[in-house]
Amino acid sequence: MKLKKRFTLSLKNNLRFIPDEAYMRMYFKAKLHYEPDFENPKTFNEKLQWYKLNYHNPVLTQLADKYGVRSFVEELVGAEYLVPLYGVYGSVEEIDLEKLPEKFVLKCTHDSQSTFVCTDKTKFDFEEAKRRLRVALGRNWYWQGREWAYLDIVPRVVAEAYLDEPGRETPTDYKFYCFDGKAALVQTDADRFTNHDMQYFTPEWEQRGDIDREISSHNPTEKPENYELMLELSEVLSAGFPHVRVDWYNIGGKPYFGEMTFYTGGVDPFYALEAQPDALDRELGQLFVLPCGESSDEPLGKGGLGDGDA
Repeated sequence: MKLKKRFTLSLKNNLRFIPDEAYMRMYFKAKLHYEPDFENPKTFNEKLQWYKLNYHNPVLTQLADKYGVRSFVEELVGAEYLVPLYGVYGSVEEIDLEKLPEKFVLKCTHDSQSTFVCTDKTKFDFEEAKRRLRVALGRNWYWQGREWAYLDIVPRVVAEAYLDEPGRETPTDYKFYCFDGKAALVQTDADRFTNHDMQYFTPEWEQRGDIDREISSHNPTEKPENYELMLELSEVLSAGFPHVRVDWYNIGGKPYFGEMTFYTGGVDPFYALEAQPDALDRELGQLFVLPCGESSDEPLGKGGLGDGDA
């Protein structure tokens, strides 16, 4: 994680004395440069803030947990789509490097910034990884964006298989923005830690734009093999939730589940190819149907979830 990001995380953690709604309004205005309407939200970003404040479905704690969600995926679509797991650890001291293969990935289950990729044990700085993972395990991710689902996740570290996509240091992410079981937008992220290329597509794989520019400076991401299967699986996993983003990798035509994210982006601009730069933000907002009432805590979604692993 870059120094600027680490400073930002520390700053947000120290602002926990600010009430949730006030914090969200302040952060929203700083990022998007307009006052949000939380009482009558219309854009996708406005509705995400309402979601954080009011949609407290207890199942979200399990599904936002990168380890806890595995049982949900296995029950609904099958274990064959899960990235092979080498270990789950409550502390960095439990990680035995000797027992891990030559290539692997370490990441925290309760945040979105603590991922360490090892492609060569002889060059991997394990002590630095442990130091930073130890810091991450002591951080409650809820305070970064007041994202309710992360509040009660038990911090852990998982060791997973390294997914090798030819020509790339890290595999391309395929992220499906779903609304009550229907995908509306696909985001691709290639070379995230080097020359990051983020693009948007329709479910029919027509290019829409990207997050930084109205027209990407990169060539359009190629439609992956078995794309329709990833789309189908995403819609199965997202059924019953007003909004969730379902992430996948695709290695040699085989989909591998990444994660489920209920507060995608937190607060992000959406630049489309259309004349209006906020067209996607408004379009997704129309598809994002919020639960009735001021709060929602009834379990939704399929799968007959019990207490789960979170």
